[in-house]
Amino acid sequence: MSTFNLEIITPYKIAYREEVERIIVRTTEGDMGILANHAPLVSELSIGEMKIQKNGEVNYYFISGGLLEISKSKVTVLADKAIDAKDIDVEEAKREKEILEAKLLKIKEDSEAAAIQRGLQEALSKIQIGEHI
Repeated sequence: MSTFNLEIITPYKIAYREEVERIIVRTTEGDMGILANHAPLVSELSIGEMKIQKNGEVNYYFISGGLLEISKSKVTVLADKAIDAKDIDVEEAKREKEILEAKLLKIKEDSEAAAIQRGLQEALSKIQIGEHI
């Protein structure tokens, strides 16, 4: 199977840089599968799971949103956060979820609600991805 270069970049580090066979990533328009020689594209990413297939094996990453750029032989993911599923602390994510759900019940302003809901969505996604392994 043909491969392409995948880079996952956060504000703090290059989280991943390898030749891969395929990725599946969640965009604001839905899940998108990408193979080598995909048409050029720029898309906004949603909070969720990214599946990376390399040498027939699938690895999972948590992506907290950002941008996806597909060029001729390279895919670049610019994400606020990118966490390998192996590095997700599921128990910590469950604690975050409980704290954020409690805060959501107490808030009064819509701006606070949006921030808490985003954090809650991140915690739930981490739990789901972290429990894959």
